Amino acid sequence: MSYQRNEYENYIIISDSCKHMAGTYQGYLRFKELMFTLSSMVSKNSNTFTYQGEMYVSRLTNNEITKIQNSLNFGTYSSELQKLKYMCSDLGIAKF
Repeated sequence: MSYQRNEYENYIIISDSCKHMAGTYQGYLRFKELMFTLSSMVSKNSNTFTYQGEMYVSRLTNNEITKIQNSLNFGTYSSELQKLKYMCSDLGIAKF
């Protein structure tokens, strides 16, 4: 039986390759909250989302968001992760 990494372990692995990810538990919680919100946006086929009570228009496409989510699910780096810079800029935070 092979070991299955959890989502936090995958976050730590991919954060090593992405300057927009803090690689901390607090960063993971912020990232997970954002991804939940963005995934809801994708499922509604919308480009707006609410984060911490504020409404935003996403600069990421649904396909880009899906690739970022897949990176987290599988713990594999994707160049789409670098597009988190848009989310950081829009939300006024340094890293997730």
